[in-house]
Amino acid sequence: MKNILFVERLKLKRSNSWLLYFIGPILGVSLAYINLFKNYDLFMQPGENAWKEVWTQVALFMGPFVLPILVGIYSALICRGEHVGGGWKQLLALPVKHSDIFLGKFLTVVRMVTITMLILLIFFIGVGYITGIEGNLPLFTILGYIIKGIIACLPLILLQLIISIKAKTFGIPLAISIVFTLPAIIVASTPLGQIYPWTQPMLAMSPEDESPIQSYFLFYSLLSGTLFILLVYGLKSFSTRDTF
Repeated sequence: MKNILFVERLKLKRSNSWLLYFIGPILGVSLAYINLFKNYDLFMQPGENAWKEVWTQVALFMGPFVLPILVGIYSALICRGEHVGGGWKQLLALPVKHSDIFLGKFLTVVRMVTITMLILLIFFIGVGYITGIEGNLPLFTILGYIIKGIIACLPLILLQLIISIKAKTFGIPLAISIVFTLPAIIVASTPLGQIYPWTQPMLAMSPEDESPIQSYFLFYSLLSGTLFILLVYGLKSFSTRDTF
C-alpha cells in the first residue's frame, strides 16, 4: 500500500493538481467573507461570535458547491492516466491486489481533500485576522468542523471514484459532479439531504445552530451506512473487473 500511494503521488506531480489545493479554498473563503461583510448587520446579532458566523458562510459556499466539485476533479485526475494508452491493463497486470489499487486511489483522494481542507483553515484564519474579525477564534471548534467535513466527504469520494474508474473520459465524472452539486443547497434542507453525498459535507461542516440536521446520531449512521455500501461495492466491482 505504501508503494501504491507513492506511485500515485508521483503521477500527480506531473499535473497541476496542486493549484486546485489553493483555488478551491481561496474561492470558498473569499465568497464567505464577501457575503458576511455585505450582510454584516443581518448576520451579526448581539452576542454572536464573528468567527463562527463567517465559518457558517464558509460551510455554505465550500460545503455544497466548491468541495464536491473538487472531489469530482480529484477522483477523475487520479484515474486519467490509466484511461490513456491502456494504463489500466498495465496496472492490473502488476502483482498487486486489485483491492489494494482501489484503496490506494481512494486514500490518495482522501489525502488531497485533507490538504485542501487544511489550506482552507489557514486561509480562513489568515483572512480573518487581515480583515479584523473581532472576538476570540474558536480554533478547536473550527478544526472539529474541518475534520467532520473530511469524514463527510468519504462517501462522495468513493462514489466519484467508482464513476471515474468506469468512465473513460475526464469530462463525464466532472459533469456528473457539477450536475448533482447544483441542487445540493436545496436538497440540504430536506430529509433527503442527510443521505445525499453532495450535501453531507456541508451539513457536517456547519455549526449545530445553523444546520438542518435534527439527529446527529441518525446523520452519522446514514453516513457510515452509505460509506460501507459504496466501499463494498467499489472493492467488489474493481476486484472482479478484468477489462477496461
